[in-house]
Amino acid sequence: MNVCVFDTETTSLDKPFCYNIGYEIFNTDSGVSLTAKDFVVEQIWHNLPLFQSAYYADKREIYVARMKARQTIMDKFGYITQEMARDFKKLEVVGSYAFNSDFDERVFNYNCDWFKVINPFDNIPIFDIRGYVHQFISNQPEYLDFCEKHELFTESKNYSTTAEAVYRYLTNDIEFAEEHTALADSKIEAFILAHCVKECGRNGKKSMLSIGQLFEMFPLHSKLW
Repeated sequence: MNVCVFDTETTSLDKPFCYNIGYEIFNTDSGVSLTAKDFVVEQIWHNLPLFQSAYYADKREIYVARMKARQTIMDKFGYITQEMARDFKKLEVVGSYAFNSDFDERVFNYNCDWFKVINPFDNIPIFDIRGYVHQFISNQPEYLDFCEKHELFTESKNYSTTAEAVYRYLTNDIEFAEEHTALADSKIEAFILAHCVKECGRNGKKSMLSIGQLFEMFPLHSKLW
């Protein structure tokens, strides 16, 4: 079966106008990537004061370079959501995943309502990769030791469970820095999800109820991972 891992970049948290959407669709049986797309939202990109209010506005040159290389496509938000919906239908996507998915789901709800366009996730369930991290990774002694050794803590002195911290742990690459662009971040989040799946199978644990059979059906030996 086919699933999607996706990410968004926005101007703010309270009014999350989306300027970058990235997603990759995988077949869970073969581990093969079926498509990967990266979009810049035209309406936000050309509203320079709004774009410059984003925390990661300094990434603008990265997007310019990738658009010139045709690695990233600029389009209106509505056309992007239509493209996603077509891909989901054509490739028979049955579920989608994001890290801290509540936020990304809110981003789509907010922007689809603002621009009065279809929401590609209306009939596609969204599951939270971070939830699996808490179940299968961040509660392990090895992870806690890694965080203490490399001082990976939140401002409130809790162990960090960001995608960057978890990816550093899984790859033992303490220098890794999350790019904070949508498609690049989707790829590392897919890597993290795959590790959670392996841990689920290795330890004979049951997946969380919210994922049900979908999570359990992930292969433990796919080419992608």
